[in-house]
Amino acid sequence: MAAVAEAEQDGEQEAWIRLGNGEVAVRLRNLQDILKRGAVVTDARLVEDADENWTIWLRLSDRQGEFRVNQVRVDQPKTYRDVGLAVETIWNDFGYMGSITLSSERRRVAVRKSNGDVDNA
Repeated sequence: MAAVAEAEQDGEQEAWIRLGNGEVAVRLRNLQDILKRGAVVTDARLVEDADENWTIWLRLSDRQGEFRVNQVRVDQPKTYRDVGLAVETIWNDFGYMGSITLSSERRRVAVRKSNGDVDNA
């Protein structure tokens, strides 16, 4: 709690990341500071959920595992409606210019047309 209050007073931005398995959460007070200390993003992945929101997953050079970028002070993912904005965040905020994997959790729904044909929407 003290770190949150201190960050609010300082006006600093916090980044939270969570391991992909969901069991181990790692809170980074300021991801930019971690990157300035020599850690680098080694891999980035964007995942689209069923509601068409994108989340950022990162691998860092100084830690094992894949981490989801979470909202400030909330254990919920930071989401983007625009995949372009998410890519810009990875490039500009995290300094990563390598390949970015895109995946989706959305599933196509089969729609039956009036003539009986099935169309995947």
